[in-house]
Amino acid sequence: MCGWHVWSAAKGETSVESHDFESYRRISKDRGDTFINAFDLGYRKNLELFFNVGKGRYPLYTLLLPLRVPPYTDGKRWAKREGMERHHGIAENDEYTDEE
Repeated sequence: MCGWHVWSAAKGETSVESHDFESYRRISKDRGDTFINAFDLGYRKNLELFFNVGKGRYPLYTLLLPLRVPPYTDGKRWAKREGMERHHGIAENDEYTDEE
């Protein structure tokens, strides 16, 4: 289970988004578009942000020691791909989740 959640964090998605994104990919493919997750910044960057480690943040050893490391965000706003306000490949009426 831990491995699955780390893999989801590396892809820049939650467990709920994982389910939704499968539907979005299918809808986009049927339209001839490609679904792109606006929150996926690449595996390495996603994991650095998730664990709040790396350049300008906490050192990697904080992953092994029981130190309290606050998240990089307030929990309401997350890093997105530059120039992407929403996921590419889906229309506004396709989104299943709430605006909040």
